[in-house]
Amino acid sequence: MIPLARAESTELQGESADMPMVFAAITEAIGKVTDVSEATGDRLDRRLQVGAGGRVRLLAGAPVQPKAAAAGTLVVTMVLEETTGLLPGQVRDILAAVRRVPFTATEMTALRDQMPLTAELPLFTPPGCLAQVAPVLTVHHMRDFLVLVEAVQAMGVAPEAITVLDKGYPYRHTARVDAHLSRQGIAVWPWTRAADALDDHAQRATLLGRKGLLVDDGGYTLPVLLKHRPDLLPHFTTGLVEQTISGITRLEPWRQLPLPVFSVAQSRMKATVESYGVADAAIRNALRLLPEEKLEGQAALVIGHGRIGEQIAQVLRSRRMRVAVHDRQLVRLIAAHEQGFVTGRCLSTLLREHRPKLIVGSTGCTSVRGEHAAAIGGDCYLVSTTSRDREFAIAELAEEAVEVSDAGVLGIRLRLPSGAWATIVGDGYPVNFHHAESLPNAYSDLILASLLVGAATLATPGHGFTPGHNVAASDRVLESCGLLERYYSRFGPKST
Repeated sequence: MIPLARAESTELQGESADMPMVFAAITEAIGKVTDVSEATGDRLDRRLQVGAGGRVRLLAGAPVQPKAAAAGTLVVTMVLEETTGLLPGQVRDILAAVRRVPFTATEMTALRDQMPLTAELPLFTPPGCLAQVAPVLTVHHMRDFLVLVEAVQAMGVAPEAITVLDKGYPYRHTARVDAHLSRQGIAVWPWTRAADALDDHAQRATLLGRKGLLVDDGGYTLPVLLKHRPDLLPHFTTGLVEQTISGITRLEPWRQLPLPVFSVAQSRMKATVESYGVADAAIRNALRLLPEEKLEGQAALVIGHGRIGEQIAQVLRSRRMRVAVHDRQLVRLIAAHEQGFVTGRCLSTLLREHRPKLIVGSTGCTSVRGEHAAAIGGDCYLVSTTSRDREFAIAELAEEAVEVSDAGVLGIRLRLPSGAWATIVGDGYPVNFHHAESLPNAYSDLILASLLVGAATLATPGHGFTPGHNVAASDRVLESCGLLERYYSRFGPKST
């Protein structure tokens, strides 16, 4: 067995003056694992005594190959020089502390510049428009989220009135994002403890004299309240701002909702602007994980021809793949057929006859089950673009497999009875978030700014939104608030 590494590094953009903050954050993270009894050295090279007899060295410097890194990059390295008295789990957690570094002033300035719609939205809303609410934010833990959190505070919300749910995806910078939020005094909870987080938030909001507001991406909060903690609903009557269709879908079991929903998810704006960007990001990240594969001329199958699936099919065709499409809704299947794709109403038949090298699931529900394993006759990759790991029935597929193995960052490999290898990329989680940042910040800027518009709307007395879904009203607000004008001014023809 290969022993655990004793060194770990992280990269950031900043200056030597940032190092005291960086080293302090790492030291604090180590202190949550074991005692830190002594520190010696300077701001670029420091040693810490940890536990009963362990020793850690922290170093910061420029990259060995500066031209291979972004300008202004600093490399922070932790070396565990002595592990006496430390358990293996403690060694792992101490090394992971080097990644729990808040973002520097240099990095935050760059993020604001990349996301002017979100960063500057407080300038286009009434001062203190969120001063009476306490938001629960369940948004992907990527760098762009931090700009939204800053804007929320600028709109009248103190850090102690904010709760963040971490969705638990392996984003590229998730440890740094969590560290940044914690440093600001914002409560961060894992999504698996949503009920406890909502209870805690309701108590804190009451003490602060504020009403709870839900800002969600995927239905992590209101369904929990409705199903498990209806007693907390009076604390969240301000409403819900929902970003994704999956979140709207999760509300379907309840015919009547007790609070207003501002639906960014179903808005014309999001449908028009975001779909291609998500599709392109998903395929680019999938190809990043498959650098040795030549996909031109190979067969691909897209399951689900909705907003994202339609764009994925187009992206794959533009990459010279032979693309087939399956959808349970006949109207979507006809649309795919008339766009020139191979189509079929039976998924097993498409798998058997088209023999796809790449299978992309974008249905938002379970699309490939154990019953489909027998139809897979050639080596293939299964890639999900939808929430969590529900797109592929992994347990069922593993039960049908002759052999199951861990493929590291690539995912799970299954050897099927046919002899073919099926690799479930990213363990079945959405590939656009798998150790990645998904969309460029310029794409996500408009959508995150629209969440703020929704929050400001619901926090304004007399907004006119009624309990339940308000799709048409959400469209009216989003299309009249000035966001689209500023977006077009930034990306449209400069002469108009």
